[in-house]
Amino acid sequence: MEQEILTKGSLLARGIFAVIIGILCFTIPMAMEAVIAYIVGIFLLIISLMTGGMSLSSSQQGRWPILILAIIGVIIAILTFISPFSMVVAITILIAAWAIITGITELFVAYSFKELPFRALLGVNGFIGVLFGILIAFAPIPTAGSLVLIILLGIYCLVFGIISIIAGLMMKKGEMVITY
Repeated sequence: MEQEILTKGSLLARGIFAVIIGILCFTIPMAMEAVIAYIVGIFLLIISLMTGGMSLSSSQQGRWPILILAIIGVIIAILTFISPFSMVVAITILIAAWAIITGITELFVAYSFKELPFRALLGVNGFIGVLFGILIAFAPIPTAGSLVLIILLGIYCLVFGIISIIAGLMMKKGEMVITY
């Protein structure tokens, strides 16, 4: 029995949502600090719940790393909703960890599934995710409204979103990124 992890629709949805967040990071960087924090929380919650739901629908043992990634994303989202400003250091570290883990996962998928026509895009996306996570982890970020964090987040979301949209458009109907 095959279980899907990423479909054309889910790639397009996460890509469009990421591009919207990227645009907002550049249009309202300092005036709307809390809004951006909540938008990031919503983004992480949606993506993590989608990923977690898909991994739970699988009966294979390989689903646990994906489920753990989803749980980390939900935790970050909840912390963002509870206290967007006082949790900035913890949130920054968790966002960096999430980006690095997501990047490594996408690099693994790109390397492992040689039959995918868009595996190079996933590899680039994975590399950018790891780079973003490292930059965020070591950037001097004193507050939630730090321009460094917002600009890096905007760049990451735009690139991540555009690559996800392109990969989604390249997929054929019914095609899946990972099957068990």
